[in-house]
Amino acid sequence: MEWIGKLLLVFFMILGMAEACRLLIFWLLRPHRAKGCAVVMVLKGREEEAEYLLRAAAERLRWMGGKGPHRLICVDRGMDEETKEICRRMQVEIPFLEICPAGELESRLSEDTP
Repeated sequence: MEWIGKLLLVFFMILGMAEACRLLIFWLLRPHRAKGCAVVMVLKGREEEAEYLLRAAAERLRWMGGKGPHRLICVDRGMDEETKEICRRMQVEIPFLEICPAGELESRLSEDTP
């Protein structure tokens, strides 16, 4: 039974070292003139996991770091009222979240500032 614990310990040590190497590589290869990033998420109908999807996308943008404004654009392709309300509430928590109708996506992407 003791060997199982040692095996798990070795596994987690290898996993931790791989994660540390990944972070170091991302830090070394980060762009110095980054202008920001935009993630576009399309929601339509009733989306049960809208809050989780928006939170995950926002954390991914925050994790990417870099300079410049980040934007999370939620495209409304016929969301039901409950999903729209969830998105509106999430705008309070996520300041870089924008909700736009499908027809306005191109104009939103061409804007320089959020």
